[in-house]
Amino acid sequence: MSYDAPPSLHHEDGASWNTLRSRQRRRIGLQWERWIVADLFLERLSPDRQRMNFVLIAILFALVPVRVTMIDGAQREGSLRSIGQSQVELDVRGKSETLVLDQVLSIQRTDSPSGRSLAITAQLAGGSRVSLSGLVTEEQSVAMTLSRGEKLAVPLKQLRWVRFRSPTPAIDPQWLGLVDKPRVADVLVVRRGSDSLDEVVGVVESILPTQVMLNLDGDPLAAPIEKLEGLLFADAAIDATSGRFLIDDIDGSRWVAVGLKSSENDELELDLGGGLSYRLPLDRLAKLETSGSVLFLSTETPADRNYAAHDDLAAPAKLMNQWLGVQGSGNDLIMRADSHVEYRVDGDFSSFVGSANFDPSVSSGGVCEMRILLDDKLVWEQTFDVSDPSPRGYELPLGSARRIRIEVASGGDSTIGDTLRIRQPRLLK
Repeated sequence: MSYDAPPSLHHEDGASWNTLRSRQRRRIGLQWERWIVADLFLERLSPDRQRMNFVLIAILFALVPVRVTMIDGAQREGSLRSIGQSQVELDVRGKSETLVLDQVLSIQRTDSPSGRSLAITAQLAGGSRVSLSGLVTEEQSVAMTLSRGEKLAVPLKQLRWVRFRSPTPAIDPQWLGLVDKPRVADVLVVRRGSDSLDEVVGVVESILPTQVMLNLDGDPLAAPIEKLEGLLFADAAIDATSGRFLIDDIDGSRWVAVGLKSSENDELELDLGGGLSYRLPLDRLAKLETSGSVLFLSTETPADRNYAAHDDLAAPAKLMNQWLGVQGSGNDLIMRADSHVEYRVDGDFSSFVGSANFDPSVSSGGVCEMRILLDDKLVWEQTFDVSDPSPRGYELPLGSARRIRIEVASGGDSTIGDTLRIRQPRLLK
């Protein structure tokens, strides 16, 4: 196929339109199949508009500009050609460069493309958090509609939770607390007014475009989605070790993958574990990081900790710290009033996540307070009452903070029973 361009479409060095088009192909290294699409498109245009639209198509098909940081600190900038199981291929000033994937720390997009803002968010058992425009159940799986209208089928057993509404300051601590709360059954979370959530425990039987069907002790319940905050599914434990790659896309999804491989049509195939995979177009990639995406504070040595013993406790302070100070319990921390603990933030972590409620061992008591400070700045504070067992959660951006301090204090009454379980406090990349 060829085009007879008018004289105005010839380059000053005498190159024809077809020659310029061939040079452009070679320069940006595109697959020939994709240019067939452009050819078919250009064939239907008048000659006066062919050059303008060819430029637009070249921009559309251009490679993604990225900065690659290696584990030794070295950086390379170029256009991303592909990411495979063992290597990354860049175009650096027209020349191909291949990097070993095991030596790559991160791949960061250097331009600022706009994605779609989607209201629904779902988290998978493997840790991926996906932005959606809709979802419905199909037998034993959920068909999720993603940003470009494509479908992702996820087995119900791999779905951890779905949130139908956008985050709000009044609701977030309650929602995040429920998300981290251990559960043995499905939970339907109902929005009451603008600042309160209720739980309905049952079995989710189906999700439809406008309602959720719940089996409530043998009785069917149809819940309108417009009345819901979200759905929590029977407990799926957080796996902090299986995810080797953390991938952000420009539409707000965060994918946790156990493996990668390149696929056709300039896509990156993500192995999400459990037999689940997703093909992410390279032009939707925002950032990719390798390994260590989750760090539980319970595995780290505190930079500082203290328990303020009261005057009626005569034991030495060091002994009181051993008995009643901050203690680890699996991935949790146990803290009593009045105490604090501090941790250093090392590495490229972006957020601090977790929840808290009264420890199950507490049967009576009063009120206590919990505070979180980042570099001595108060960023989160909640009051806990022993008569209300509801957990409270947090998901805090770290920014440039290098120290995290957690405080538990008496609410002004006796400290008896003021024992909180800080559930899975963790740093995320």
